[in-house]
Amino acid sequence: MSVFNCKMCGGSLEITEGQLVCKCEYCGTEQTLPKAENDQIVNLLNRANHFRQLFDFDKAMEMYEKVLERESDDAEIYWSLVLCRYGIEYVDDPVTHTKIATCHRTQYKSILEDADYLEALKRADVIQREIYEREAGYIDKVQKGILEISQKEDDFDVFICYKESDESGSRTIDSALAQDIYYELSEEGFKVFFSRITLESKLGQQYEPYIFAALNSAKVMLVVGTKPEYFNAVWVKNEWSRYLSIMQNQKNRLIIPVYRDMDPYDLPDALSYYQAQDMSKIGFIQDLTRGIKKVLEDKTAVAEKEDKTPNESGSNLVALLKRGDMALEDGEWDKAFEHFDEALNIDAECASAYWGQSRAVHKVTNTEEFKNIRLALYENVDKTEHAKSVEEDVIEKCNNILKESPISESQKGKIMQALQMPVAYETELECRTQQLEQEQNFFKTDKLLSKAFRFSKDKELALLNGVKEEIFAALENRKIEAQQCDAEVGKRIDDELNDRIEQFNTNLKLALEEREKEYQNACDLYNHKPWKMTISQMYKLFEKLEGYKDSDSIRSEIKRILDEKEIKRQELREMQYKKSEIYNQYSNLGTLNVLKRKDLNEQLKQINGKIAQEEADFVEMYGEEP
Repeated sequence: MSVFNCKMCGGSLEITEGQLVCKCEYCGTEQTLPKAENDQIVNLLNRANHFRQLFDFDKAMEMYEKVLERESDDAEIYWSLVLCRYGIEYVDDPVTHTKIATCHRTQYKSILEDADYLEALKRADVIQREIYEREAGYIDKVQKGILEISQKEDDFDVFICYKESDESGSRTIDSALAQDIYYELSEEGFKVFFSRITLESKLGQQYEPYIFAALNSAKVMLVVGTKPEYFNAVWVKNEWSRYLSIMQNQKNRLIIPVYRDMDPYDLPDALSYYQAQDMSKIGFIQDLTRGIKKVLEDKTAVAEKEDKTPNESGSNLVALLKRGDMALEDGEWDKAFEHFDEALNIDAECASAYWGQSRAVHKVTNTEEFKNIRLALYENVDKTEHAKSVEEDVIEKCNNILKESPISESQKGKIMQALQMPVAYETELECRTQQLEQEQNFFKTDKLLSKAFRFSKDKELALLNGVKEEIFAALENRKIEAQQCDAEVGKRIDDELNDRIEQFNTNLKLALEEREKEYQNACDLYNHKPWKMTISQMYKLFEKLEGYKDSDSIRSEIKRILDEKEIKRQELREMQYKKSEIYNQYSNLGTLNVLKRKDLNEQLKQINGKIAQEEADFVEMYGEEP
C-alpha cells in the first residue's frame, strides 16, 4: 500500500492499489492521485510535493520532470507541473473553511491554455478530469483578478530582489543595502520597485498583483545578496527565476546580480552567466547607475514617439522654452511657469520645462541664483546645547579618596561640588548634518526636480547634477567646518574637565595642609599653660578637628577638665547658697541675742574666706572667673 502526502495540507494519505482519487482525512479535501506504485517514485513525488508546499516551485518542477521521464502517461504529474508553474498554494477559506487555491506565479497565458494542463486532461479518467477542470476554472478566475489589478499599476524601471528577513525574523543586512540602492536610484530619477517601501501601502492585501506588474514592467532587475543561501532563498529565487523566464521572450531586459562579502563564484548557476557587481568596490553605485541608464536609453530609442510631427512640435517646444527663459529673466514667474507648462503639453518628458518650472517656483533666473537661494535657507545654524561632566568612574575614585581623607565634611562637600559641576557648551554639527540631509531629501522628493532629473540627458543632466553637487558640496563643507569647530570645543571642554581633576588634587592638598595647620595651632594653645582662652573655647577648637590625629583624645581630656570645672562651679554655688542662708539667719535675729549673732558672724567669716580661696583656686586652675 502506497502512502502519498496531501498536496493541500501535507498529511499522509493511505490509499489502495489503483486508487486515483481520495479525500484527505486531515483537511477534508478531495484530490487526485498519481498512478505510481514504485516506492522510489512515491518518495520522489512526496519530496517534490514537499518543496512545492515550501514555495520552492523550481526545485519541485525538476523532480516532477524526472518522474515524468519514467511515468509519461500519469495525468497527476502533468497537473503537478501546472501547480508549480503558476505557483499554486492552497490556503484556508475563512468563509467555507475549505482549501482554496491562490497564485504566486501569475502568467499572462491562461491556465486553461497551458500545454501540461491539456496533457493532464488527455490522460485523466472521468473523475480526475472533473476535479482538474474545477480546480483550473477557479485558478483561472484568481489569475484574471490578479491581472486586472496589475494592469492599473504604474510601470517600473528597476526591480530590486532581496531577502527581507532571516530565520529569526530580524531584518537582514541585504534589506538595508537594497534600501540604500533604492534611495540612490530614486534620486537619479528611476522608478524603483522595492517591496519594503513600495508595498507598505498594500498591507492586508495580496502582493502578487503588484509583484507581477513590477516584474513585467521593469527593464532591469537587481538581485542583492550577501550570502549564497540568501540568493537561493525561496521567495528571492521565485522572483529572479520568474524574471529570467520573462527575459527569454523580451531581450531588452537586464538582470544584474549585486553581491558583497562573498565569492561571486558562489552565485546560483542561473545567475552566474550575467555580469555581477561588487557592492564593496569604490564607484559601485556610479557603475550601476550608468549601466541601468544605458538599458533604459536603448529602450527609449526603440520606442520613439510616432504621433507627432517632429519639425512642427519641435519648433513649438523650443519657442516655448525660450519664452519661459525670457519671462524668468524679466522676473515674471507666473508667466514663465505657464510657458513651461505649455511646453510640457507638447512633450511630457521635457526635462528643460520641468527645470524651468522649478526655477519659476523658486523665483530665480539661472542655476547660480538657484544654488544661492537654496544655500541661503541654511545660512543660520541652531546650535545644540550640551553639558559634560567628569566621568563617573573618576568621580567615584575621587569620592573614595575623600572618604579616607582627614578633612571636615564641609571641606569635602566643597571639593566634590567643584569637581562635579557640569560644563555647558554648544555644538553645530548636528544642525549642519540635518541641513544636508534635508536638502538631499528635497532633491529626492521635489516633484519638478525629480522629473527634470528623470528625463534629462547629456548636457541637461550634467547641468542639473552640477547644481545639485555644488549645493551638496557647500553644505558638506559647512558640516566639515562645524565638525572641526565642535572638535575644538570638545578639546577645550576636555581640557577644562582635566583641569578640574588637577584642581581636585590641589584643593585636597590645601585642605590637608590647612587641617594640619589648625591642628598644630590648637596643640600649641593647649600645651601653653595657662591657656589663653577659656576651657570651653579650647574644647570647641579641638571639636572642629574631630577625627584628626589625636584630637579626639585631647578633646576627651578637655572634656574631663570641663566636667571637673562644672563640679567646682557647682560646689561654689552651694557655698554661696549656704552663705546666703547664714546671712538671712543673722539678719533675722534681734539685737538682744548677742551670743547667737556672734556665732553666725563667725560662720560668715569662715565661709567667706573659703569662697574667696575656692574662687582664687578656680581662676588659677581654669583661667577664668567661676
